[in-house]
Amino acid sequence: MRESAIQAAIVKKLKKAGFLVNTNIAPIGWMDVRAFGPDGRVILIEVKRLGLKPSEIQDIFIKKFKDLGFEVYVMDNTKDIDKIILNKSYKKLQN
Repeated sequence: MRESAIQAAIVKKLKKAGFLVNTNIAPIGWMDVRAFGPDGRVILIEVKRLGLKPSEIQDIFIKKFKDLGFEVYVMDNTKDIDKIILNKSYKKLQN
């Protein structure tokens, strides 16, 4: 499956679940899909074709965003997006 088809399916499911989704061009290294959901939940997804890995710069940003407490995923298929959406154990920052 092409990366664009994987991304389109992921975006469709996120929007259906009530997320505001951004896939506009982002700075080099940032994730392809940025989803903002209920209760302040933020999900960042780097989409790859089956078997491909993130670049070195993408790995750096993935680590930085994870260290900041965001949910970050690298996906080369659409089968796990439902599990991610239903995950209720995400970290929520307190004011």
